[in-house]
Amino acid sequence: MTVSVTWLGHSAFHLKIGDHDVLIDPYLSENPLAPVSADEVAASFILLSHGHGDHVGDTIDIARRTGAMVVANNEIATWCRDKHGIQHVHTLNTGGGVELPFGRVELTIAHHSSQLPDGTYGGQPNGILIVTGEGKTIYHAGDTTVFQEMELIGRRGVDLAMLPIGDYYTMGIDGSLQAIALLKPKVVIPMHYNTFDAIAQDVVTWAQRVHNETDAQPVVLDPGGTHTLS
Repeated sequence: MTVSVTWLGHSAFHLKIGDHDVLIDPYLSENPLAPVSADEVAASFILLSHGHGDHVGDTIDIARRTGAMVVANNEIATWCRDKHGIQHVHTLNTGGGVELPFGRVELTIAHHSSQLPDGTYGGQPNGILIVTGEGKTIYHAGDTTVFQEMELIGRRGVDLAMLPIGDYYTMGIDGSLQAIALLKPKVVIPMHYNTFDAIAQDVVTWAQRVHNETDAQPVVLDPGGTHTLS
């Protein structure tokens, strides 16, 4: 089964896994880098890392339009259901997982904060681990610093990692290099950079360092660009 991964700017991605459209952190309407609008993006599942507005983004509107299932920690998923009427949700918590039609989704730890756009507590921030039905392992780190337990995630055999490099709110370039050393992914895509001035980064320098200092393949996507795992 081919898996295509399209970067939608910031930390937002569209994954096409078989016949399933999987969105991660769909921050689109207020995202200056977004190549697609919330009114047109396809979704059968929406996976959320944490509650900040630049990650929850357009989840509610997209879920209402498409009927997509929202998969998130307990606090975020129940907020979507109880405050916004999104009934098709699945609640998880850190370390837990669920079998879905395209594969297994697990929440990992992440070191950050989490508050929903209306000020409601967003629970524990998370990374997201996807193991497709064909055995491809994809890790979206969410907003985080590097942490030693990434080594345990790496033991799962990570085919593709999406890592923040923006600094200021998350790890920067140096931290992402440390994360790659622990995760040992085959391919790594940078995210959470260049959306705002505070997180501007030289992604060419990042890619050169990944190439020179690690065994991972750096893949830099323009917004709307796609990488395929076959």
